[in-house]
Amino acid sequence: MLGDIVELTVVVRDLDAAVERFTEVFGLTVHRRGESEEFGFKNAILPTGIGHIELLQPTDPTKPVGRFLEKHGEGVYLVGFECRDILGSVEQLKAHGVRVDHRPGAPPGAAGSVARGRERIPSTPAARARRPAARGERGSR
Repeated sequence: MLGDIVELTVVVRDLDAAVERFTEVFGLTVHRRGESEEFGFKNAILPTGIGHIELLQPTDPTKPVGRFLEKHGEGVYLVGFECRDILGSVEQLKAHGVRVDHRPGAPPGAAGSVARGRERIPSTPAARARRPAARGERGSR
């Protein structure tokens, strides 16, 4: 039911060092950098074909990303999957104990706005599902 991985979000202590490492080791380039005071992090987006890797450095230890780093250390925070059957995928994730925040009515293909889940088992990151992009749209094959 779940398709290709389209997003891998990794929490890091030092964004600049992580960007340097990911660009050097994997040959990726930074598409965009930003900061969210609302959500308490700064980030870098590194495209990977149909998807991307997002590196997050917490800027506020009281927000979710900061709490994640404190509790789990650096590591995978979220894995986003493409899927054709969002509702079925949401149910599948729930059946495996993933807490899912389903957002009906989100635009098709909107990354992160359709289904999102946080697995309660520490070794398993969050999951996100989205509809595949139509041919010619960003992320299509």
